[in-house]
Amino acid sequence: MPVLSIISCKMLEDEIVHLLSSDGEVEELLLLDEKETSSLSRKLKSQNRPHIMLALESIGGHIQEKRSRSGGPISRWLGRSSGSGLVVVVSLLRLGLHSNLELLRAAVYDNIRSHSSFSDGIMIFYGKCGNSLVDLEHDFAGLSCPLYFLNDCQGDRIDDCIAAALGGNENYDRALTEHKDVALFLTPMWASNWKSMGQEDASSGRGRDLGTMLKGTGMRRVARIDTGLSFENGCEEKVNDFAREFRLERIDLPGGSTVAEKSYEQAKRSLMLPASGTRMKMPWDRKSPRPSRCHRKAILALCKTAWKRIAGISGQ
Repeated sequence: MPVLSIISCKMLEDEIVHLLSSDGEVEELLLLDEKETSSLSRKLKSQNRPHIMLALESIGGHIQEKRSRSGGPISRWLGRSSGSGLVVVVSLLRLGLHSNLELLRAAVYDNIRSHSSFSDGIMIFYGKCGNSLVDLEHDFAGLSCPLYFLNDCQGDRIDDCIAAALGGNENYDRALTEHKDVALFLTPMWASNWKSMGQEDASSGRGRDLGTMLKGTGMRRVARIDTGLSFENGCEEKVNDFAREFRLERIDLPGGSTVAEKSYEQAKRSLMLPASGTRMKMPWDRKSPRPSRCHRKAILALCKTAWKRIAGISGQ
């Protein structure tokens, strides 16, 4: 029963819903019971994805208890301490951390340390974020569990969530070159949260007037990125509101969730493969959704052999 923790920017909340809402390999989904995960929980419920809300200090004990319940003599004989289903733990960090990259870095590092105590692997749903997180691999080289990252098709860590939405760093660079007059790229989550982020900056004394910043820059457009995800209500209207607020022309750019999908699948495969590095192939793989009669006989023979070995060891 491998445990994969996901430490994520709230801006990638929709991608997490997309990945986890229909993943049948996730046996149990745990969310940190905090303010930041409330909307994630709501969206998962709308997709009928069961999950459990737990405090951070309770997760380790919960996982240990689950492993002790699911272990047994056959699991031990096969070299497994528990079932093979994946347990995913999700922690979302607040959006306001982007205003102070030192605080962002400290929060991500603290979460990695705390999650490593019960995780078999940790996936970082952040980009390099202004290079504040560029040294993660080096700084956690001695961590007890591996770190996984959001990588583009070239295998490079993405720069930020906009690069993820556009399909990678190369696509992001191309968009910046071709649309030099774009003031901001808006994903559905950015469109839904730009006002609250501005209010948080203002309340902390870091208020910035975007209109003043844009004045005289020549930037006259805002780009809506179509990620194909629709978990945020009224996204179109919110993008239009942003454009009207700052007197910008709206343009639309194609995007997607391929970066998140492929990176997540790669992390899962790394955790769920046996120590040999390859999954045990069953006779019906890629042939039939259920084993044939002869295949069932073969499996039964394997079970009998296993039981004889267990009985011999135990003296029964």
